[in-house]
Amino acid sequence: MKKFLSLFLTFILVISVVFAIPVPAFSETSTQIQEDQQLYDNLADIGSIMKYIKDNYVEDVTYEQLKEAALKGIFSSLDEYSTYFTKEEFKDFTKNTYGTFSGTGMVLAEKDGKIVVISVLEGSPAEKAGIKSGYILKAVNDKSIEGMNINDVVNMIIGEEGTKVKVTFDVGGATREFELTRQIIRVNPVSYKIIQGVGYIRIQEFNENTTSSITKALLYMDKNNVNRIILDLRDNPGGLLTEVVTVANFFVPKGVVVTVEKKDGEDEVYYSYLNNPKYRLAVLINGNTASAAEILAGAIQDTKVGILVGEKSFGKGTVQSVVPLPDGSGFKLTIARYKLPSGRYIDKQGLKPDIYVASTQYTPSIKFNGTLKVGSKGNDVKILQKHLNILKFNAGPEDGIFGPKTANAVKKLQKKAGLTPTGVFDKNTYDAMVKMLEELNNKDNQLDKAIKVLNS
Repeated sequence: MKKFLSLFLTFILVISVVFAIPVPAFSETSTQIQEDQQLYDNLADIGSIMKYIKDNYVEDVTYEQLKEAALKGIFSSLDEYSTYFTKEEFKDFTKNTYGTFSGTGMVLAEKDGKIVVISVLEGSPAEKAGIKSGYILKAVNDKSIEGMNINDVVNMIIGEEGTKVKVTFDVGGATREFELTRQIIRVNPVSYKIIQGVGYIRIQEFNENTTSSITKALLYMDKNNVNRIILDLRDNPGGLLTEVVTVANFFVPKGVVVTVEKKDGEDEVYYSYLNNPKYRLAVLINGNTASAAEILAGAIQDTKVGILVGEKSFGKGTVQSVVPLPDGSGFKLTIARYKLPSGRYIDKQGLKPDIYVASTQYTPSIKFNGTLKVGSKGNDVKILQKHLNILKFNAGPEDGIFGPKTANAVKKLQKKAGLTPTGVFDKNTYDAMVKMLEELNNKDNQLDKAIKVLNS
């Protein structure tokens, strides 16, 4: 199951609530009394079990340990976004919510039990080292992270400015290691430029600086008489609800932007007050476009003020409240869900682009470990077949067996590269393949499509 996106620099805090036990002002109904009695009975049962464990378990165990385990179990039974934090976990969770921090600049997500790089921040140590989206994290400082919570992994990577951290990745079946020097990360969530007469604005996340940064970007576009805008929300994990609503007021016509539906029926409706939208929009989305980013993209799509280009979005349409507890611990609980202007929900559904364009960006991840030819077997052959197929040379099944079809694919690659078509994968062929993969990775066909649509 896909887990929530976890940033080094910001965590998604949409609505904060005060945790308090309500004191009834009037007499309770019989139903309320029955429910309260059931709660007390259940708590008594849990307390009795905890005492029995403490008195009889073969190892020493404290009530604090049992309480933490019980609360973690309760929250894990709800949904993937609701979580109980111990004192240390809650401190770590909240300390990097806003502002600056010292780290490497990687944005991570937990997907299908693996921790994956979603994106890297511009100018960060991770970007400078060449770490790319899609890298699967395997170890930190030579310690395997298998089975670890993503927040614990984040805490292993962040640290004092100037100190080093070693990160190990699985990249297309090959192991790659990087030693990064932590630095202070100051996140500018917005970057912009003009491409072929079209304004390009990338929003990395919706933090407290997004609105002011968008304002500067649009002033730049207006100054240069640019009214065709591409909003790049790819790999944007979301952020603050207040920020995305404010940003929507630059683009979405007057009306509802998003409705936050709560269990108690007290819905919160957020509006745009823009009378005359002046930009023609194309919005880039992909599988890592989530939460607040989906609100903006969905509102633009619903109000038909722009089109979505790319791949289906993540599908996170719920709201979490973060509640501190008196002892320093805390929890995050799903309390509401988003509804877009058309009345549709995005949770676990995502947004479908108006124009589907698959990404062709791919990071070369193959190493040359020796000559491969017909009869060769193993993981190196499997990785070779994968890369040949990415380049459309049709190596057949990626089964790790170098047969005639793989040899024919190698010949096609060699011909295209101007090499003698021997069908043997040697060092010259490897160098040619890496060059082709790098050229493929430098292409952005989703952006190219959006530019073409806006210029048509």
